[in-house]
Amino acid sequence: MKKPGKDDGVSAATADMRDQEVLRATRELAAYFKGLRTEREARAALKIIKAFVKQRERSETERRRPLPGLEPVAAPQRVAVRTPRKNTDVHRRKPRKLRRHAAERTAAEPAEPVPTLDANDDRAPDTN
Repeated sequence: MKKPGKDDGVSAATADMRDQEVLRATRELAAYFKGLRTEREARAALKIIKAFVKQRERSETERRRPLPGLEPVAAPQRVAVRTPRKNTDVHRRKPRKLRRHAAERTAAEPAEPVPTLDANDDRAPDTN
């Protein structure tokens, strides 16, 4: 069994080739989700990516190569965090306006009154 943290004797050329293979597998997996590849091709690409991740987890963090497709970073840089101002500069969202047709539907009265027939009404039908 290999000791964790060893470089496994991987040369730079082999590591570059593995990085290219991982980038290709990532593109294949993305193509599957766009509907351009089959599930079988996606499973093969996922196996390549998982093997790369396992190998990367076994290596020491100080000696790890950067992820494929990313430029190496010398040291993490701290970013200044902006603190919010006191109550002087508070921005609140404006309440959403109801749409015109939604406001009409919520009204209590019907859109068109229903005519009722009254016995005293001239328009009432004659029952005799």
